[in-house]
Amino acid sequence: MTSGFYIHDKPKRGIQSVRIDFFVPNSQGSYGVTKKDAYVAVQKLFKQLEEQGWQNDRRVTSARISLQDSYDYVTDENVSSSFLNYQYPLTFDQFKQLPSLQFWDLRNGTDVFLDITMQYNFEEEVNNYVYMISLDFSSEEIHINSYLSYDNPDDIMESVFIEAYPDLPQARLYAETQALEIGLDIQQDQPDYTLPLILEKTGIDTSKFISIDPYKITYEEFIKLQEAGEDMTPYYENKTKPNKPEITSQAKGRCLAGQPCPISGYWFTLAKADSRAYFKQGDIMPNYPHNNWGEVIWQFEGEKG
Repeated sequence: MTSGFYIHDKPKRGIQSVRIDFFVPNSQGSYGVTKKDAYVAVQKLFKQLEEQGWQNDRRVTSARISLQDSYDYVTDENVSSSFLNYQYPLTFDQFKQLPSLQFWDLRNGTDVFLDITMQYNFEEEVNNYVYMISLDFSSEEIHINSYLSYDNPDDIMESVFIEAYPDLPQARLYAETQALEIGLDIQQDQPDYTLPLILEKTGIDTSKFISIDPYKITYEEFIKLQEAGEDMTPYYENKTKPNKPEITSQAKGRCLAGQPCPISGYWFTLAKADSRAYFKQGDIMPNYPHNNWGEVIWQFEGEKG
């Protein structure tokens, strides 16, 4: 089954989300499969996704743990997360231990997202397992809206995100406290990534996310002290460091993707059609991975349109 959704009342129309549901068949085309059949099918799917440039979508609220620790984290009974890093090399024995409902979050660049759901049951009628896979593709806007709570129909994404943003470090602290409690290490230098729509609408660069140091305080301790009115600033990581990146591009006429814009004005890149856009000095130039041109280089056109 395939279904799609588009927004008809916006200037930029287009498919905003697509859902594909399918059963895992065996070599004879039957939906009754062994766990080994399902394992082989899922591994094949993940390999195809990795070849197409899909990455694990680690949200700003997720624990910063290593790929190697991700399986232990999501399968521990004391951890609430069930989102496994899809690039973790699952063995068949580990696959058999996954619960009957399992999730993976992926992204391609920063503007296309994919939620994978796998659910299975043992069906006595076919004397075997039936696995169903759901692939939910979504735009950046739909992805962001999926973890925001709207109190009334007039709320807009940017205002809700700005209101929710100060509480996001607490959500990450909750996840990382659970990781530490089961003996895993937190990689505090693990980078976040920029959500372009959030940066455009709110000025908040999610790649500069401010976290709470889980080695200094647990989630429960943080909430208790915060509710008592204590200043929590000392428990934040990099709270006093400047959030604005330094401009490192030497040539003002060109700029590599991922680098700060050296001069305000209109820029374009051959790596993407209709890429011409206005950037302010200091803006991070967008990247378009897996294009036909290779390295993305932005070229300066002029200060006026």
